[in-house]
Amino acid sequence: MKNRASLLILALLCTCSTIQAQSPIPKKTISIETIMDGKIPILLKENTVPGMAVAIIKNGKVIYVKGHGYSDVANNIEISSTTGFNIGSISKLFTAWGIMNLVEDEILDLDTPIENYLTRWKLPKSKFDHSKINIRTILSHSAGLSVHGYPGFHPNDTLPTLEASLNGENGPQKDNEIVKVIIEPKTQFKYSGGGYTILQLVIEEVTGQKFEIYMQNEIFETLGMNNTSFRIDDKILSNSAKPYNHEGKEIYLERFTAKAAAGLHTTLEDLSIFAKAQFKNNSVLSKETIQEMIRIIPITKTKRVAYGLGYATYNFGPISVTGHAGTNTGWEAGFMIDFEKKDGIIILTNSSNGKKVAISTLQAWGKWRMIK
Repeated sequence: MKNRASLLILALLCTCSTIQAQSPIPKKTISIETIMDGKIPILLKENTVPGMAVAIIKNGKVIYVKGHGYSDVANNIEISSTTGFNIGSISKLFTAWGIMNLVEDEILDLDTPIENYLTRWKLPKSKFDHSKINIRTILSHSAGLSVHGYPGFHPNDTLPTLEASLNGENGPQKDNEIVKVIIEPKTQFKYSGGGYTILQLVIEEVTGQKFEIYMQNEIFETLGMNNTSFRIDDKILSNSAKPYNHEGKEIYLERFTAKAAAGLHTTLEDLSIFAKAQFKNNSVLSKETIQEMIRIIPITKTKRVAYGLGYATYNFGPISVTGHAGTNTGWEAGFMIDFEKKDGIIILTNSSNGKKVAISTLQAWGKWRMIK
């Protein structure tokens, strides 16, 4: 998980600024299928991106779900709606759902000091007020915590324990940065993947289960997301796309101790299920809870981006989308929802070059939505 302010967020800046400057497109009979099916294969070829999966949601219904290109170039295996992808920091959105499920069950409280839930590990002492660090501030990146993001480990590496990760064992490409308080909590926005690693530990502490098992049982299986997991096992590997670097070379699938921040593997089909769950009471969270999660925390607000509880909202004039972006080595992903219109787009790529393809795809979707 690299700079998660992230490449797709920058893509959104370009996309929405461009769309806002344009006049509404005259009414015409052009389908999203025609636009995407014509544009995406060209984009993949031009940018050395092996494959991509895209879903479009309109008025709460999924109207386009399709894979383009290859999940495995060497073996000519094509991408489908059930091909697996790592989704980087979109993992945080699901972690937020796991946390809020426990809040609804009154096992956790949003405003209780986080250290009340921790026995296996404690935040290092600092000059700052730790009583202000709670689930609400961690979910909204306003807790003043360190560790922006995490690199992944090689499949042959022995993964550190969760406590060791929090104490700085963050991977071979990363300085040993301990998760600690570096800014006075509740004073400013400070993106922290490390904060979500604390939430991973909180879930384990209060449930007595491994994080990935709790998420599987309480979130993914409950929603019917049958090909989604924080565990990289044989089932996940058998259906996963291969990741590719900037040169188009196949690379290894990274493993994570900090799963809550960056380790989720899922499919377009399953993310489409998750997208539809945003707009109604579902078997995990109430509609009221989801509305609370997307409500912006004022201290996090910048000119174009603001955070709620796990969700980021991107505002550009008349355009507002809420969700999250994700980047890991060999992967680029976006999950964006317009809650007012019940529209959305999901983008998954298996390449470090996926940013450029994502920008153009987001622009095409935005222009199509402007058709009147």
